[in-house]
Amino acid sequence: MSIQIHTATREESNNRAMLAPESKTRSGIVLRAISLGSLEILRQLANPLSTAEADLSAVDTRVLAEFLWVHGAPIEEVLDTVYNTPTQVARKAAAFALQISPAELRSITGALAADRAAIRSASAEPLPDADAPASPNVPTPRS
Repeated sequence: MSIQIHTATREESNNRAMLAPESKTRSGIVLRAISLGSLEILRQLANPLSTAEADLSAVDTRVLAEFLWVHGAPIEEVLDTVYNTPTQVARKAAAFALQISPAELRSITGALAADRAAIRSASAEPLPDADAPASPNVPTPRS
């Protein structure tokens, strides 16, 4: 099995979003750039914003709060909470989101839409390899 990596604008979008410096919102919140680590944490949380296919018009406030908390709270707090006390994620994300006004949320959501190319370029989809030997881990259909 091989991996297909979305490469249309991979280097430029990674440089723009994943290697970008932290950004500061109008209310003074510092948000880290999207990274492979932050996408992995979002996947751990089953947050739909961990994929480029997320429909931003259908995202609820909990999902946005988690995304912003992962990118704005101290890294050690995020890691400790997600991996050691995951039942506290919703509470900590909600507390973090109290700092964000609706107007600011609109501009953050707009920036997130622009960064979807970086999220897409970081995603990989396994493709079957016709020449690869059958894996013992792949279920074989019964005849």
